[in-house]
Amino acid sequence: MTKPISIYELEGAPNQFFSPFCWASKFAIAHKEIPIDTIRWKFKEGDKIAFSNQGLVPVIVDPNQDGKWVNDSWAIAKYLEETYPDRPSLFGGPQGEAAALFVQKWWLNGPVVTLMKVVMLDLLNAQTPDLQPWFRETREAKFGKLEEFATGAAGVPEFQKALEPLRQTLKEYSHLGGKNGPSYADHYIASFFMLAYAISPVKLLEKDDVMYAWRERMMSAYSGMGRNAVGHPESL
Repeated sequence: MTKPISIYELEGAPNQFFSPFCWASKFAIAHKEIPIDTIRWKFKEGDKIAFSNQGLVPVIVDPNQDGKWVNDSWAIAKYLEETYPDRPSLFGGPQGEAAALFVQKWWLNGPVVTLMKVVMLDLLNAQTPDLQPWFRETREAKFGKLEEFATGAAGVPEFQKALEPLRQTLKEYSHLGGKNGPSYADHYIASFFMLAYAISPVKLLEKDDVMYAWRERMMSAYSGMGRNAVGHPESL
């Protein structure tokens, strides 16, 4: 019997899990039909994951492989695919792995920028009070003053425009994984919608948008993993 894989997952307020990278890994583990054991982790708790020789989550620990640990969501996805080839594929083969990496890079260098402008102040407020000064300082070092960087709901049209290549694809296929259902490319993009759902009341999609239907499918996937998470239902 396959034992649960432990994942160190970023938590803000109690039960508020907003890290898209952790969500991508959780979707991937669930896709492989392996149980998940969540270990709550907060910013600046590097001692808890010191064994991984770095300070970021996600980190997984696999008891089925003598406690092997892996960090970084992309490395975790590749590890799961290589270690559990007899379970549902995340990529659908080597060609799919390269395509999934392309989707990830496109997403991070395009739509994510506009999304972060929409949710940045919500993300600040999602931190516990003791972490908010640190969070502001580290993010302002990268983005400048957060109140000037952030757009809030006014930035939604720009975000929706950035989704157009994805939208056109989903008019042809129910998932980026094609007719067979979600793939890791779906997991990765859905993970950022889970970030928004966890922290922000802003409505990102309209019901007549194919992206809306896709997000609904992804939130309902894997026994409703996304839909059962703590978040802002008014944002859906």
